Amino acid sequence: MNLARAKKIQEELGSKLILEWSGGGVRIVAGADFAYDLAEQKIGAVIVVMKLPDFEIVEIAQAIRRVTVPYIPGFLGFREGPVFLVAFRKLKHLPDVTILDGNGIAHPRRMGLASHVGVVLDVPTIGCAKTPFFPFVPPKQRKGAFTYFLDKNNEKVGFCLRTRPGTQPVFVSPGHRVDFPLAREIVLNCARFRIPEPLREAHKLSRKLFRP
Repeated sequence: MNLARAKKIQEELGSKLILEWSGGGVRIVAGADFAYDLAEQKIGAVIVVMKLPDFEIVEIAQAIRRVTVPYIPGFLGFREGPVFLVAFRKLKHLPDVTILDGNGIAHPRRMGLASHVGVVLDVPTIGCAKTPFFPFVPPKQRKGAFTYFLDKNNEKVGFCLRTRPGTQPVFVSPGHRVDFPLAREIVLNCARFRIPEPLREAHKLSRKLFRP
């Protein structure tokens, strides 16, 4: 993998990044997660589309490809992005917003997985990671509490959000065509537990992709 070329691609995609919401009400939200079969060098993606507010599943799409890019921090879009694109293009019900297990603009070049695929498809995306990319201050122990975190340029790139008291927070950042307030609102509204429900269901199904 040519890292210099990959960085240039990220910078080119970053020039097309939009952090504004131009849609209407959010009624259909998707969650996307990934799984690996390292022995066979395969990667799978599962996308679960849900209707709000009752989280009714309206569609599930999945795809499996060979792993062609090694794991390199900061370049997850090149490793997991292609299989996500294959799965997303199978959807018959296009979501208003898609939440991905990864980062959006909380990235050295503002091009985490959620931003990468969001710009490529030009669809609204949100990054919701379980671990932080940048230092953070934990929010208070109440649902909805949050603190912003900054990148190395001291620019606001996301927030540490408490979706449930007594659990670890999640790390949310806008991906593409979503602003900060909407990203926080959607993740919080979809979180019956720690992880937003569409993403939680996608995670459960992705764990089954490579089981015998």
